Amino acid sequence: MNDGPRAADATDPLIGRTLAERYRIEEGIARGGMARVYRARDVRLERDVAIKVLSPPYADDPQFTERFLAEARAAASLSHPSLVHVYDSGSDGAAYFIVMELLDRHRSLREEVDTRGPLARDEVLRIGTELLAGLRVVHERGLVHCDVKSGNVMLGPGPAKLIDFGIARVPHAPRSGDTSIGSLQFMSPEQLHGEDLTPSSDLFGLGVVLYEALTGRLPFPGSTPEDVSAAHEAGAVRPPSVFVSGVPGRLDDVILQALRRDPASRFHSAEAMSHALGVAGAEAAGRGRDHDETRVIRTPAPPAPAPSGGYVPPPLSAPVRTRPPRRHLPSAARPARRRSGMWGVLGTFLVLGVAALVVVFGVLPLLDLGGSGGPGQESPSGTPGASAAPGTVLVPETVGLPTVDAIALAGEANLNWTVRCDEDASQPEGIVHQEPSAGTSVEPGSTFTMFSARISDCR
Repeated sequence: MNDGPRAADATDPLIGRTLAERYRIEEGIARGGMARVYRARDVRLERDVAIKVLSPPYADDPQFTERFLAEARAAASLSHPSLVHVYDSGSDGAAYFIVMELLDRHRSLREEVDTRGPLARDEVLRIGTELLAGLRVVHERGLVHCDVKSGNVMLGPGPAKLIDFGIARVPHAPRSGDTSIGSLQFMSPEQLHGEDLTPSSDLFGLGVVLYEALTGRLPFPGSTPEDVSAAHEAGAVRPPSVFVSGVPGRLDDVILQALRRDPASRFHSAEAMSHALGVAGAEAAGRGRDHDETRVIRTPAPPAPAPSGGYVPPPLSAPVRTRPPRRHLPSAARPARRRSGMWGVLGTFLVLGVAALVVVFGVLPLLDLGGSGGPGQESPSGTPGASAAPGTVLVPETVGLPTVDAIALAGEANLNWTVRCDEDASQPEGIVHQEPSAGTSVEPGSTFTMFSARISDCR
């Protein structure tokens, strides 16, 4: 800590105080517009913790403090490696506080970018994937974080962690007054205008985080709500690849989709955005292999050296078989030749007879696997003339279908389906590939993967 915060600690009335007869405040760690964060000692469990104390005027508003403590209790019920652990919450006189895991070996993403500059592409992909895993848990509990920003992303040992659940709220919950709480450049358009918030609002904030981590700049700069709102309206965000080399097109697409103004056109869930990031990471890794991987390349054989005279003879053509001259055998040898020809004819008929038996008893039963289905009857999988063995199902043909129809077909086949992103603007919308292929006999509930031509179809 620099001299400024230390000097401020000397006049901070909370330093040295023990809250709720348990948490002894030792020093200040950070200060924001709504609260201060301190290092404290839990004297009951003998461990160091971080404690966030609400600052005036928010601490003087009963409605706000009630919401602060209620949502702290909700955050305490969340458990994930990419979410800071919330241990306790309460009040002591006018001090309302949340007790959290102390991340004393971590630095915020904002500090990392300010110190090191833009982060490497692979590091940004890793951070994004880890944060999305945490946000998935938040959203599944019915909460929206509302303040996803680089200052609330902590980097250190283990996965990236998302902190500061003090203003998390239930989606579509009514607001008190007409104010929006958050960090201006990371606010979604709906949050900036005081509209309903959904999980896609958090995904917008994460899109800003990834953009800043990758490029070192913000996609929607501005110092006032009007400036940022105008940037949202313009929607002219330049792709990260404009500023950073080695960024694959799919990573551009993922970030730009998260930053769309209309919440309905962003990713519909953290899981969908995570799938899209995985595809972008695979594309980036594939490009790296193209340039760096050691491979064995078959090269043509070198031409034969020319003779000293400089003449290179043309290649020889394939040898032409010539029939040897016909030999006239004496008459005594001719009966043996007739006998040899007779055995050859008998052998030929024997081979043909065996082949006919194989066709009758081996091949024809296989051609009648449809049973009583009759010729031309189509199986439930959509593969004509095929039926599943007992206890199995046939994989349906989904390539070329709209994603919604393909999902319905996979569900009818009782398969554990997944739609992965295979973004390709040259392909029509819908499923462009599937694994396993149509007609494959598998057990019910088997994994079935469909690849969509659009990132927005990720499931």
